[in-house]
Amino acid sequence: MDIRAIKIRVIGIVQGVGFRPFVYRLANELNLKGYVVNLGGSEVEIHLEGSSSDIEEFIDRLYREKPPYARIVNMYIEEVVPQGYREFIISESRSKPEIRSMIPPDIAICSNCIEEILDPGSRFYRYPWNSCVWCGPRFSMMFNLPYDRVNTSMNSFKMCEKCLKSYRDPADVRRFHGQGISCPVCGPRTYIYTSSRERIDVDDPVLFIARKILEGAIVAIKGVGGYHIACLASRDDVVAELRNRKKRLYKPFALMARDIAVAEKIAVIDQKAIELLQSPQRPIVILPKREPSPVSELIAPGLSTIGVMLPYTGLQILLLNEIPDGFLVMTSGNIHGEP
Repeated sequence: MDIRAIKIRVIGIVQGVGFRPFVYRLANELNLKGYVVNLGGSEVEIHLEGSSSDIEEFIDRLYREKPPYARIVNMYIEEVVPQGYREFIISESRSKPEIRSMIPPDIAICSNCIEEILDPGSRFYRYPWNSCVWCGPRFSMMFNLPYDRVNTSMNSFKMCEKCLKSYRDPADVRRFHGQGISCPVCGPRTYIYTSSRERIDVDDPVLFIARKILEGAIVAIKGVGGYHIACLASRDDVVAELRNRKKRLYKPFALMARDIAVAEKIAVIDQKAIELLQSPQRPIVILPKREPSPVSELIAPGLSTIGVMLPYTGLQILLLNEIPDGFLVMTSGNIHGEP
């Protein structure tokens, strides 16, 4: 068999979206040898050696089957001399500072990770910071490119034996080469602090905070890139106190609903709205209020619409599961007068 060799430069959103693990699996499926490497910025380089037909199939499927959040803007292919590679590997990243960067965005927690944190038999059960190659923080935890763990805030958390095994296992589709993966053994912890910065140690921080919210407390909840101020949305006295503290007399507050079924109790939702609410960006969607409404009139006074979003982190999902209404005020944690 004649061995053909090519080098492919892929430019786009190809870091932090499971692109290299995808390339690795596809190349091995087609019995191709070589490597894939991050070049920093928005570039990945792929060196392939094998039959011409297998290489052509690789190129075709690279476009058609790429990970859902990957975006190929340009792809350059050149014929090169075969180097005699005996396997296909993911090489250590090489940084090229002059390359223009397309930073991967934060992605809402995926359905698989949600299932794990709700499964008592999973090692990720009730772990608020669960993520995989398909979801979780990207932009918010990066401080440099290429997108490798050492260049993120997760560098402070050394993987445990089980996470490291998943990271190295090509058969683990969701965690192979996942730069941000962690678990209750090795990942970030969840803590509670009072307004005077005193730490409160409890067995289950999520359950503790949920009970405080149900009592009428106003709390700050960690999101991905910052904090939300959260409280009950059904009690006038609680919402009035929030307005007083934020010096926000009339501007509407956004709500976070546990799921679409809960969202439909507070707003009129069509198919387009469902698609927006469930999109990986998890935007606040402005929707017609449903009447009669379980939501306090002080949430969006004088308006016929209301802003609704769905949870995008494990912490938010675990918290909302403890709230009987299934929805809360989730407003920005910024100081009055700031954007």
